[in-house]
Amino acid sequence: MQEKWQGLLLMLCIGLAAGILNVVFFLFIMTPLLKDVKAEEVAVSTYSINLFVGWVFFSAWFLARADDEMKKVEEAVHKKDRATFLIEAPKIIALSIRVLYLIICVLVILSFHLFQIGSLLISAEIQFGIGFLIVTTALFLWDLDNPLTGAIAVHGIPKEWLEELQQQEKAAKTQHVESIK
Repeated sequence: MQEKWQGLLLMLCIGLAAGILNVVFFLFIMTPLLKDVKAEEVAVSTYSINLFVGWVFFSAWFLARADDEMKKVEEAVHKKDRATFLIEAPKIIALSIRVLYLIICVLVILSFHLFQIGSLLISAEIQFGIGFLIVTTALFLWDLDNPLTGAIAVHGIPKEWLEELQQQEKAAKTQHVESIK
């Protein structure tokens, strides 16, 4: 149980660090770049809001899917259904979707750097909040997508099932390598 809290605390600390780094990046890199640029409030606002709303929908869908997959693994363990466990446990979000999600996350964070706000306090609050929210959400998504060893992991998995899963994954890798040759 302590490992679970340590993992969750680590994700929150990384999110806090990301928020602080986002403020620093905004203040020292982006603000000087925008100093001589005419404010384009309508374009920036439309762009940022649309990206953020898209990110919210992507995040909600990915989190719901990852949570559903984790629940399937947990249910299989509780029902002592080894066959379902061996099918559901190795499922993860595809690499192409992860890359797309990361690109969207970066674009959303950077879109908020385009705002020219007179108050340093308001700018810092927005930059911190966006950096923290997006990075923490991505970390929780990746953790949920790892039901075996993540901070939010399924507990009580029989050791034999884990060993069989490892053997199954080794066999799949070996078969993949041989098919490439």
